[in-house]
Amino acid sequence: MKNKKLFIFSPLLALSLTSCGKTYESKDYILELPWKDDFRILQLNDIHIGNKDDQELQFQYLDLVINDANANADLIVLNGDLFTFADRSTARRLFTFMDKHNTPWTVTFGNHDEQAYFSIDWLTGYLNDLNDKRASGESYCVFKDLQDDDIMGNCNFAINLMKDGKVKEQVILMDSNRYNFGKYEDYDSYTGYDCIHDEQVKWYEDMVNYTKANNGGVTVPSVAFFHIPFPEFETAWEESKKDPSMIVIPQTDKSEYEGVAAPKINTKLFDKMVELRSTNGVFCAHDHKNNYAIEYKGIILSYGVNSTDRVYWDEDLCGGQVNIIHNDGSLDFKQIFHSYDELNKEGK
Repeated sequence: MKNKKLFIFSPLLALSLTSCGKTYESKDYILELPWKDDFRILQLNDIHIGNKDDQELQFQYLDLVINDANANADLIVLNGDLFTFADRSTARRLFTFMDKHNTPWTVTFGNHDEQAYFSIDWLTGYLNDLNDKRASGESYCVFKDLQDDDIMGNCNFAINLMKDGKVKEQVILMDSNRYNFGKYEDYDSYTGYDCIHDEQVKWYEDMVNYTKANNGGVTVPSVAFFHIPFPEFETAWEESKKDPSMIVIPQTDKSEYEGVAAPKINTKLFDKMVELRSTNGVFCAHDHKNNYAIEYKGIILSYGVNSTDRVYWDEDLCGGQVNIIHNDGSLDFKQIFHSYDELNKEGK
């Protein structure tokens, strides 16, 4: 993949491996699901499952959240940071757990998903295999990564929601990548959270235009999921202080607002979304205590809800968010909050 960098950490060295790939057509990145009226997407953020966790407790808690929304969920999105210091067995256990809910599910990757005892290439390959088993009913995974392509990242694909042979809505999944530890080809030297790269923005534009061209020239409404928010989340927050009418979901406790940990690099994905007038909702994670949604320049920028007590969390703001796509393309939201105390786990 173009400019893809894998960082291997040790006390003595950090290796950076760069690979290039081939160019695919937009159609090669598309999967399909049937459209359902008032399509409901359950968004789970920052699970951070690791080998040393009380996994039984975490899966019981996720069961509580998923079962709350399950009658109303047509797709579940695990929106990045699925793992922190997990091995292959833990990864398989999470995906087996997801499959038991008999609901289509998909993932994006976060900055911590490479901090594991497996490579991202293994993880994407395993998810690709699960997706291949979907047709036979062996898995509910909806995922596609073209591992030899020339697009930065590991989960850039689209799910077309189909009705009567046409695309009713498009769910766009993108990889916001991990960390930038040096100088990329197109960016100044910078250390910090990585961004969605220029070729990904072009990939997004091509996907929107391809879908429009193959849908009778009509722009198809879409929603986008990726882990690390772009800088406009902070801009929207500041603008909403002057114009509260922009607020779709208020921050539950503004004293807990932690700011936006966006990359310093802005590759103008938001500007492209405004220009193309297709995407009307962007859903991110990453900042565990933020759960607001703000409409900025016609696009709803939403965090969702942190979904476990791993790494750091607010005990009053844990659960999930159901994002509802109505038949006319408009969006509504239902936030689900639960306490670990509800599990009544012996010894906890």
